[in-house]
Amino acid sequence: ETGRRLIPNKLGLVLVQGYHQIDSGLVLPKVRAEIEGQCNRIAKGEMEKDIVILNALNIFEKKFHFFVQNIGRMDILFGSSFSKLEDVGKPFTRCGLSRRYLQYIPGPPPRLYNKFTETVYPLPSGGQIKQWSGRTCPVEGCNFELCLYSVGAPPRTFPLCPNCFNSADWSLEEAENEEDKEDENKERQIRRIAGKNLVLECPLPDDHPLIEELYVSPDPDSSGIFILDPHFGPKWRLVGTRDATIIHLPKNIDKLTVLDETDEVTGCHKIKVEFKAGESPLEGGETKHSCFFPTDKLLQDSSRVYHGSERTASSGRGGRGRGGRGRGRGGRQGRGRGGRNKR
Repeated sequence: ETGRRLIPNKLGLVLVQGYHQIDSGLVLPKVRAEIEGQCNRIAKGEMEKDIVILNALNIFEKKFHFFVQNIGRMDILFGSSFSKLEDVGKPFTRCGLSRRYLQYIPGPPPRLYNKFTETVYPLPSGGQIKQWSGRTCPVEGCNFELCLYSVGAPPRTFPLCPNCFNSADWSLEEAENEEDKEDENKERQIRRIAGKNLVLECPLPDDHPLIEELYVSPDPDSSGIFILDPHFGPKWRLVGTRDATIIHLPKNIDKLTVLDETDEVTGCHKIKVEFKAGESPLEGGETKHSCFFPTDKLLQDSSRVYHGSERTASSGRGGRGRGGRGRGRGGRQGRGRGGRNKR
């Protein structure tokens, strides 16, 4: 309010009550008045500065240890005034470290909480978080159960690993050097926990294994790529990772499988398309068609492109784009809606 008058909120009132119960000297002005009196004596030459500093340090060290020994009183107050994290939310996905279910707290800010390890995993804000199929993250040593992140209107959906999203190794914003990586990641964690984490693009970089295995075409209008929508039909779509662009594939597609074979120039995956019986555009009524989407005239001419609002476009951070890498991996089986399929 005006002047020097402050009105504490609920958290402030609980903190003050807790301090007062444990050690009233942390709230009342008695200690401060004593130190100010000793400072006046220093000014008059009646006390040595070093002695006053040493006394003040000793007082607050003793108060600190006393407070730590009696912190349980503060927990009781907080427990009666606020809900505990383990008591809110619902079981959502499994932790890759403890194999326990993480509690989903919609927030704001949205986050996952492991009540057994008391670990919080902030999630991207600005979209919707949904459960997926029970798949786990393929990154070595991760194994967190995956979820889906949908953002924009119409929504673009991306796979999301809660652990990798909070890892410095898979950040969208690359650090200038290795020494700054962990510090910058901690700053991002603080912003996310505070709810200052609006994400209008794919929450994982384009070189993350989850994004790479769905990569079917480069995006010439942005620094990102097009991946297959992880809903896998019946409305088959490609979504841009960095730009608010959606490619609606022909409605007569019954099934689409992303194969492991990749183009040597762009690195995008070959796809196998199965058209609905009686609606195939292929000669002789054939229903199966394998191709690379960027160079296939049949799919290019029959697809519809939708450009979303600029408000849902990414900030241009790049998402650690691919830059035209090519890594042929022919000869293996492919991934699809029904698991691994032979080409």
